Amino acid sequence: MTRYERMQFFEALCDLRVAYAARSDADRRPVISIEDAISYAEAVMSAIEAEAEELRALDELTASQPESTMTGDPRD
Repeated sequence: MTRYERMQFFEALCDLRVAYAARSDADRRPVISIEDAISYAEAVMSAIEAEAEELRALDELTASQPESTMTGDPRD
Protein backbone atom coordinates (compact mmCIF):
# COMPACT_ATOMS: atom_id res chain seq x y z
CA MET A 1 0.00 0.00 0.00
CA THR A 2 1.46 3.31 -1.03
CA ARG A 3 1.57 6.39 1.16
CA TYR A 4 -1.24 7.94 -0.90
CA GLU A 5 -3.42 4.82 -0.52
CA ARG A 6 -2.79 4.77 3.25
CA MET A 7 -3.83 8.40 3.48
CA GLN A 8 -7.02 7.70 1.49
CA PHE A 9 -7.80 4.70 3.69
CA PHE A 10 -7.28 6.76 6.85
CA GLU A 11 -9.58 9.48 5.52
CA ALA A 12 -12.25 6.88 4.73
CA LEU A 13 -11.98 5.55 8.30
CA CYS A 14 -12.35 9.08 9.66
CA ASP A 15 -15.43 9.60 7.48
CA LEU A 16 -16.93 6.37 8.80
CA ARG A 17 -16.28 7.45 12.39
CA VAL A 18 -18.07 10.74 11.75
CA ALA A 19 -20.98 8.95 10.07
CA TYR A 20 -21.35 6.52 12.98
CA ALA A 21 -21.15 9.36 15.50
CA ALA A 22 -24.08 11.05 13.74
CA ARG A 23 -26.29 7.99 14.21
CA SER A 24 -28.58 7.50 17.17
CA ASP A 25 -27.68 5.22 20.06
CA ALA A 26 -30.17 2.62 18.82
CA ASP A 27 -28.07 2.15 15.68
CA ARG A 28 -24.90 1.59 17.68
CA ARG A 29 -26.13 -1.22 19.92
CA PRO A 30 -25.36 -4.77 18.90
CA VAL A 31 -28.37 -6.87 18.00
CA ILE A 32 -26.68 -10.18 18.77
CA SER A 33 -23.95 -10.90 21.28
CA ILE A 34 -20.66 -12.42 20.21
CA GLU A 35 -21.47 -15.60 22.14
CA ASP A 36 -24.83 -15.91 20.38
CA ALA A 37 -23.21 -15.28 17.01
CA ILE A 38 -20.66 -18.04 17.67
CA SER A 39 -23.41 -20.43 18.82
CA TYR A 40 -25.44 -19.65 15.70
CA ALA A 41 -22.44 -20.22 13.42
CA GLU A 42 -21.68 -23.54 15.15
CA ALA A 43 -25.31 -24.65 14.72
CA VAL A 44 -25.26 -23.73 11.02
CA MET A 45 -21.99 -25.58 10.46
CA SER A 46 -23.32 -28.65 12.31
CA ALA A 47 -26.47 -28.64 10.20
CA ILE A 48 -24.43 -28.41 6.99
CA GLU A 49 -22.18 -31.25 8.14
CA ALA A 50 -25.18 -33.43 9.11
CA GLU A 51 -26.81 -32.80 5.73
CA ALA A 52 -23.60 -33.74 3.92
CA GLU A 53 -23.33 -36.98 5.92
CA GLU A 54 -26.97 -37.76 5.16
CA LEU A 55 -26.37 -37.25 1.43
CA ARG A 56 -23.28 -39.49 1.54
CA ALA A 57 -25.24 -42.23 3.31
CA LEU A 58 -28.04 -41.93 0.77
CA ASP A 59 -25.54 -42.13 -2.11
CA GLU A 60 -23.97 -45.26 -0.58
CA LEU A 61 -27.39 -46.83 -0.11
CA THR A 62 -28.50 -46.19 -3.68
CA ALA A 63 -25.14 -47.35 -5.05
CA SER A 64 -25.36 -50.68 -3.20
CA GLN A 65 -28.86 -51.51 -4.45
CA PRO A 66 -29.13 -53.24 -7.81
CA GLU A 67 -31.00 -51.41 -10.50
CA SER A 68 -34.33 -52.84 -11.53
CA THR A 69 -34.47 -54.47 -14.94
CA MET A 70 -38.24 -54.71 -14.91
CA THR A 71 -40.17 -52.68 -17.40
CA GLY A 72 -43.80 -51.80 -17.37
CA ASP A 73 -46.28 -51.65 -14.52
CA PRO A 74 -45.17 -53.57 -11.37
CA ARG A 75 -48.82 -54.55 -10.73
CA ASP A 76 -48.86 -56.77 -13.83
